[in-house]
Amino acid sequence: MMMKKTLIASAVVATLGAASAQAATIAETDTTKVDMYGRINLILENDDGNNAIADNGSRIGFKASDQINDDLKAFARAEFRFPADDRDNKDDGVFQDLRNTYAGLEGGFGKLTVGNFDGLYYQSTSSVLDMMENTGYRALVEGGDRARGDTIAFETADLGGMQFGIGAKHYKEDTIDGTAYDEAFNLQAYGQFNLVENLTLAVAFDQNNEDTPDGGEDPIIGAQATYEMDVLAASVLFETAGDWMHIGAGGSYGYGSGDIYGLVSMIDDGTDMGMDLAVGANYKFSKSLRTYGEFAMGNDKPVQNAADKTVGDKSVMTLGLRYDW
Repeated sequence: MMMKKTLIASAVVATLGAASAQAATIAETDTTKVDMYGRINLILENDDGNNAIADNGSRIGFKASDQINDDLKAFARAEFRFPADDRDNKDDGVFQDLRNTYAGLEGGFGKLTVGNFDGLYYQSTSSVLDMMENTGYRALVEGGDRARGDTIAFETADLGGMQFGIGAKHYKEDTIDGTAYDEAFNLQAYGQFNLVENLTLAVAFDQNNEDTPDGGEDPIIGAQATYEMDVLAASVLFETAGDWMHIGAGGSYGYGSGDIYGLVSMIDDGTDMGMDLAVGANYKFSKSLRTYGEFAMGNDKPVQNAADKTVGDKSVMTLGLRYDW
């Protein structure tokens, strides 16, 4: 049996909602199964005084699996995002984004995945703070950093409470914005440990290859610890890269009809420091339907010169309605 990823295993995601929690089986034989899932997520956002109704990651997706033999399973997934708030808000088509699209094999040996998916660093480590529906989350390595495309990853099976993984993203020779790049690879790896009951630790490495279009000068190392007990989950995250340091903490509490959650994130680039805060709560009418309210407050400190990885020097209030199937 494969060891569950920290984020999937934690109450943070169990309560805040996996994308395919309400997946419906649309085809099934003795060995093959195909599920369809989706989400409509709409928000009223006050972005530092500017109001807007917007889509917040609405999507539709399909998962398939084929049991080849008792110890080997093939799997595949395809997921697409679309703007649910405005029929005219589309870029030359209904779908705006091709999300997780991959295939692979899973068995007693572990798991091999090829295609477009979140990086292993994020899955094992920095994702523990990715709990906000709208804005507020940030990390030195997020899901799409040096990932989501042309990637191959191998993860071991559960090794007595331990699991390890390594992945590589391929970059072809290319010219981007006038800069020529040679063919290159970027490596990510992690180790995850369930040392005691309810406590999971993980360490991760991102090569952050400077010879790639989205690479940097220094490799990135991260570590997280997650503790979960009944309706309570808490996580801490530490990341470092050269002069940069990120320390974050977050948690969630299930109060019966929903969840209360929040996080704090501090970035230090070696010169000065900036802190972001975010809190939220939701009310679940059913397993499929929830409403939520969130508040995020930031500063003007970007994450390694990436201004889109911070709330900014402002506050953002969100009211949302989300339906999963």
